[in-house]
Amino acid sequence: RLLQQFLPTSRTSVPVGMRVLGVAEPSSHAVVIRASSTLRSVLSPLGRRPPRSLFCVALSLRLLTPLSLLFLPGASAYTRQGHERIAKVALVTLKGKYGEHVNKLLKGDLVGLSEWEEEMTRKYPETAALHFHRQSPEWTCEQARVSNGSTAGAGDGAGVRCDGEGSESGSLFCALAYFFEHFAHDALLNEFPKPKEPIGTPDRLKALAKLTSVEQSPSHYLRWLVTLIGDLHQPLRLLQDADHGRNIKVLYRGNEYSLFAFWEDFLPKQLRPLSADKFLDEQYKARSPAWWDRLPTELFREWAQELSGIACGQILGVIQEQGGGSGPFRVDEELARKWKELSYELTVLGGQRLAWVLKEILEHRRHKVAHKEGRGRFHPKRSWKKSLAINVVIAACVVPLLLLALRWHEGVGGLVLRRLMREHMKM
Repeated sequence: RLLQQFLPTSRTSVPVGMRVLGVAEPSSHAVVIRASSTLRSVLSPLGRRPPRSLFCVALSLRLLTPLSLLFLPGASAYTRQGHERIAKVALVTLKGKYGEHVNKLLKGDLVGLSEWEEEMTRKYPETAALHFHRQSPEWTCEQARVSNGSTAGAGDGAGVRCDGEGSESGSLFCALAYFFEHFAHDALLNEFPKPKEPIGTPDRLKALAKLTSVEQSPSHYLRWLVTLIGDLHQPLRLLQDADHGRNIKVLYRGNEYSLFAFWEDFLPKQLRPLSADKFLDEQYKARSPAWWDRLPTELFREWAQELSGIACGQILGVIQEQGGGSGPFRVDEELARKWKELSYELTVLGGQRLAWVLKEILEHRRHKVAHKEGRGRFHPKRSWKKSLAINVVIAACVVPLLLLALRWHEGVGGLVLRRLMREHMKM
């Protein structure tokens, strides 16, 4: 009862026993200290010393609290290893001046942000909603089967919006759009094809209401954006089926996990080393052209659809097909190998997409500065060949007309005007 009184029970707290598994958890020592302090505050006014049995209880709590955390409900932040790997992949592309500019904007180190989500969620529990996709009606695999006849994606992209009819303003997709548009330059955005379905970016996020002015600065907003792009590439965060997998138990090598904890905490620690920088850089160059001519906020929506399809088809779908019985779902070595490789590929993809988004933000920032100073700047989304063709057409029309006008002017009065000017000069 004492533990239940002092441990957090909110859905936004860090989940069960994750401190034992290596993820930040409210300190068991802090719990014991708070409990002991309360006992002393109750007994001291009565002039009594706590009985020796209470000190035994306190010692037991100190020893057993880590184990008791395994059975307490809660929610999890994407483990530090996951965010760290995504940042390292991004830095392969953000070499030299790009990396320096990004760190300057962040007022910190990109890899050092691996615990940002955990720190902010602990400080402001209401911000936990920003790390998961929500919409009304909820985006589920069952709806995808009905609408698409398959689990290729959880609904279509048009259903993901931030106008109150689709995604709620506190969801992952809306937060991504909100933070990105704080760095966007309108002149650049206007060059992208308009999305078929409006994004509906919210004017504000209620989850940020308690943050200080310093914590709502551009550097902090960029930290949010970096973290949320990492969260986007954890597929279970996009679907509320079985509470994002928390209500599904899996058994692997004799250890039981929730499906959510297995994907968020266990798998990122088991991944193979990253491929060579040269390979990752070539892979980025092959993938990035598909993102060049797309509005970044629209890409966030498409990426969410893609990742939800992976969650439906390769994670939840596998369990539904192979489950069948009661009790935890047993993950065999073959499935564990496939999931490890899938998790590896998603962290690489997430890191490369993060690098592209950060490069876009740097370009938007350059245009903002140039516009403020009244200077022109080459538009990366505008084809020079197209602009040249337009100028040639304009010149082909304007230059002949201008020559004809000058010849006409000379014929009707150009000489008279010239003579008058000479007479005026003699005077």
